[in-house]
Amino acid sequence: MGVAGIGKTVLTQKFTLDWAEDKANQDIQFMFPFTFRELNLLKEEKFSLVELVHHFFTETKKAGIYIFEDFQVVFIFDGLDECRPPLDFHKTTILTDPRKSTSVDVLLINLIRGKLLPSARLWITTRPAAANQIPPDCVGVVTEVRGFTDPQKEEYFRKRFGDEEQASSIISHIKTSRSLHIMCHIPVFCWITATVLEFVMKNKESKDLPKTLTELYLRLVLFHLKTKDIKYDGGAETDSCRKIIESLGKLAFDQLQKGNLIFYKSDLTECGIDIRAASVYSGVFTQIFKADECHMFNNVVYCFVHLSIQEFFAALHVYLTFINSGVNLLKKQSPLFKIFQKTLTVKDFYQSAVDKALESPNGHLDLFLRFLLGLSLQTNQDLLCMLTQTGSSSQTNQETVHYIKKKLSGKLSAEKSINLFHCLNELDDRSLVEEIQQSLRSGRLSTDELSPAQWSALVFILLSSDLDEFDLEKYSRSEKALLKLLPVVKASKKVLLRDCKLSKRSFEALSEILSSSSNHLRELDLSSNYLQDSELDLLCVGLKSPDCKLETLRLKSCDLSEISCDYLAAALKSNPSHLRELDLSSNNKLQDPGVKHLCGFLESPGCKLETLSLIDCGLSEISCDYLAAAVKSNPSHLRELHLSSNNNLRDPGVKHLCGFLESPGCKLETLRLWDCGLSEISCDYLAAALKSNPSHLRELNLYYNNLKDPDVKQLSDLKKSPDYRLETLLWRP
Repeated sequence: MGVAGIGKTVLTQKFTLDWAEDKANQDIQFMFPFTFRELNLLKEEKFSLVELVHHFFTETKKAGIYIFEDFQVVFIFDGLDECRPPLDFHKTTILTDPRKSTSVDVLLINLIRGKLLPSARLWITTRPAAANQIPPDCVGVVTEVRGFTDPQKEEYFRKRFGDEEQASSIISHIKTSRSLHIMCHIPVFCWITATVLEFVMKNKESKDLPKTLTELYLRLVLFHLKTKDIKYDGGAETDSCRKIIESLGKLAFDQLQKGNLIFYKSDLTECGIDIRAASVYSGVFTQIFKADECHMFNNVVYCFVHLSIQEFFAALHVYLTFINSGVNLLKKQSPLFKIFQKTLTVKDFYQSAVDKALESPNGHLDLFLRFLLGLSLQTNQDLLCMLTQTGSSSQTNQETVHYIKKKLSGKLSAEKSINLFHCLNELDDRSLVEEIQQSLRSGRLSTDELSPAQWSALVFILLSSDLDEFDLEKYSRSEKALLKLLPVVKASKKVLLRDCKLSKRSFEALSEILSSSSNHLRELDLSSNYLQDSELDLLCVGLKSPDCKLETLRLKSCDLSEISCDYLAAALKSNPSHLRELDLSSNNKLQDPGVKHLCGFLESPGCKLETLSLIDCGLSEISCDYLAAAVKSNPSHLRELHLSSNNNLRDPGVKHLCGFLESPGCKLETLRLWDCGLSEISCDYLAAALKSNPSHLRELNLYYNNLKDPDVKQLSDLKKSPDYRLETLLWRP
């Protein structure tokens, strides 16, 4: 899944092409790529699964293939968000026969359920808002396509422009506008930005380059208008483009309301667009509105090049309708509207738009709202003057800004709050953000005194700063601050929550983040938080989620018990392949039973743990026996083992560990056993083990074990020998 224009379709096409050219996935016998925009055209017809394949891929029928159960088949369904028929998984009857005819939506549902052709693999692409149409138990893997990273954004613009100076100038400008820079993770948006900025700079259309989305999109339309006038009308202004814009605006808004991203003949007719003139629309605005042939049906489907362009035209239509006629398309008009028409104000219009967008459950009006509000700025109205005489006082803008800030003080989701800050940017108001930024720079930020709106501003700033590491201590070492800043936790790779006195509510929230397919979390430090068994159990729900990709987990000094260790081991065992470092040090209630539970994870085939810290955990020689057996059965990944301090391992414990050290698969590089009650016998065990498997251990720490020079002579000799890799031997503090 991924937002519009992020590259989902291109990804499926590349995958299919590599397969067709024998470059990859040659274990697949058949690959059948479908698009929902083509499947929509079959809503009145009935097919069996075999007939559907034959209909789209006639070669299979010519080859006489009617049975696909014996083949490895991949179905690709591109654009679930463009699917017109509702996919009702609750009421649709079960179908298991690939040769039985039914409607296309029933075929799709039973394919996704795994009832129809269970051996087939399915790949579905969708925008996030439409992903919930498919029940979670039908989904094996979710992959989020995130688009360009910051370096890739720069790479795009440098390749797009041959002139290095021009490319650098555009990159520098984009970085000054946070809204533009964030949106440039979408490849299509990079193209839109490049088109507009190049035109403005080349033709010196303005002293200042566009800094907001609204101005950027206005200039995109004006660019194509000017191109059309020169190309088709010899530079003379005509009314044709204005009429086109009006028609496209109505189409964009009507279909946005219905959630449609593609349009058919009937949709264009409803908006007064002459089908015979549709080529003019796509001819004039080839980079705004396009027509695609559906070759299977000798039909044409229409769409805007990018969803954001549809949202812009929809906002333009609503704005111009209100300014020209006083009609608010966002509200149902009562029969008495004309009588009370004078009571409607511009202020009410914008406030109703804010309310309407906030009510949207899937955020489908978020960008629409940003454009609608941005059109009220005088600079953008100057660009609009070729279409209509518009006017809106700065007082109205200030009232809208005040209303948005009031909404920010209420209870809103992080996504809604962030969009409202983008709206404030479009209205050229950055007061809240600047206020928090100034407090951050001066070090005067006291989260105890922040208002809800200021909390939202802090979240917005942190999310806009590409934060890799988030340390709660820098803001407030409290659960309240954590719960306010959860969106930042979700977006960060490294999260430090040490000594924050967290409760069950926090662990529920962290578990939800770890279970989210869009979380970035790779390192989590919860050290010095008192964790009851029930709280750790809550966290484990997230740890065992397939979407959890945590690589480092630190639970040092958390007062964990052996029961907690049981919960933790079970969770990690069910999702073992990502974790690389586990620190359970200074939990002296773990003891031998806790380590026994942990070994269930260590010996699991998928475990790839590289660093394990069990310092000061009250362990005895029995723990060494458990550990040696577990890591000996899966030895190749562990690189560091820390068992120092308040672990009474003694010589028998080291003897057990040496059984692991001398195993051929052992690649341990660091072993720390300081203050473990060892004698010279342990040194003999270690020297013998290293002689049998000398190639890996580089550091051996035996501090505070009351050893003398003769006791460690064999180990010292190994360190001096070029045949061994032991570089550091520590035994005398």
